Amino acid sequence: MNPSGEGMNRFGDRLAARRSSLLIVYLTLGDPLTTAGLDLPLAAVEAGADVIEVGIPTPSTAPKGAIVAESFQRAGGLPPERAFALLGEIRAALPGTPILSLIYPETVADLGRERLITESVRSGTDGLVLTAPDPGELRDVAAGGLAAIPVIRAVDDPAADALESAAAPATYRTMSPATGSELDAPSAGALAETLAATARKPFLAGFGISRPSEIGLIAPHAAGIVIGSELHRVLLRSAPGKRLDAARSAIREWKAATVVTS
Repeated sequence: MNPSGEGMNRFGDRLAARRSSLLIVYLTLGDPLTTAGLDLPLAAVEAGADVIEVGIPTPSTAPKGAIVAESFQRAGGLPPERAFALLGEIRAALPGTPILSLIYPETVADLGRERLITESVRSGTDGLVLTAPDPGELRDVAAGGLAAIPVIRAVDDPAADALESAAAPATYRTMSPATGSELDAPSAGALAETLAATARKPFLAGFGISRPSEIGLIAPHAAGIVIGSELHRVLLRSAPGKRLDAARSAIREWKAATVVTS
């Protein structure tokens, strides 16, 4: 049972109540750069992050994006029990903040679908962002009381209609081929506008978004903006004693860029 008793409502309520695009920041559980303690999750929310997304570094999971893959390597050997315990600690420290987990097929294979759903609910997770789900998997996740958010390739995904129909309450659309890749901002903005005109459910936009100017083009059309690799780059570029300040500064800029002015 979810410790707060709120299940997916925490994310769904934040999604429904948004006045601008939500800012979602990604952290890898067990990576000493991001979750050695609770300082970074707390600083991220303090600086304006609306949602925390986490990766679970199970033994077989190998993200394609180089920056996130390196983060998983730094977290190497983290037992699943410790990963879910860390999730519970983040939940306890941020009781009102939605938390999503980014889940790869290998993560499901390593943990098992039933265990993944059960432990996610128990730790206070609000939803799963599934990188390669089938509609049945999404329905199982939603039936377990979690938001079921499929990653859908924004261009020419043959499963897009079925995945969007099974999604609850949102989808995740990719703006570039892989996390951390270079984004063609003007075309991504146009793509987000096209998606907004045709999508039947709100969508989160991610993959390659790093600059406030890029956020400004996409945010008017997307329910949320996901920043992952760029936050890790900010941390890696900063001296250890200055990382929190650097993260706060970057997150404030990203959040400001989500606000659409007429």
